[in-house]
Amino acid sequence: MIPRTLQSDDRAVSIAVTHVLTIGITTILIAGLLVGASGLLETEKDRATHDELRTIGNRMASEMSSAYYSSGGGTDDQVVVRVSHPEYVAGNNYKVRIEEEGDCSAPAVPDGSDAQCLVLSTPTGNNEVVIPIDPRIELQTPLPEVNGGSFYIVVEESGGTKELTLQDDRPSPSLAPPEVWR
Repeated sequence: MIPRTLQSDDRAVSIAVTHVLTIGITTILIAGLLVGASGLLETEKDRATHDELRTIGNRMASEMSSAYYSSGGGTDDQVVVRVSHPEYVAGNNYKVRIEEEGDCSAPAVPDGSDAQCLVLSTPTGNNEVVIPIDPRIELQTPLPEVNGGSFYIVVEESGGTKELTLQDDRPSPSLAPPEVWR
């Protein structure tokens, strides 16, 4: 029998190299899948947020029209409607504001009236939804921005002029009788 030295013995190297290469390739594949999946989830979250904001915005526009046109037509009439919508959309809170002609990206209304719209946006700025509202609704200026969720639509009629505004907090007693607050 011929003695072999350890320096020239390379029989076990291929097994170790195979294991290292297998672990390295597997790690790279798993990392690629995780990065791809997280991008897909972020895209789906943005799409869900946009769709939900559009749905909520359409409901709000309808509620604003209903409140505006349901006032009694008296000289000093007030309508206060508390609306409730989800506070969070896909884990994000959102703001609601009304924009008029110059700032509104809603299409012009066929009858020649100025466009005005409801804008719902998330704080990150990734999602902003623009919903056209009835251009015949007179808006009280300055136009406030309210938090999504529960807020008040207030329509005040004074001297034959109706104006709509949004309020985060409960309207003052001069705007609404106490039974509306409950």
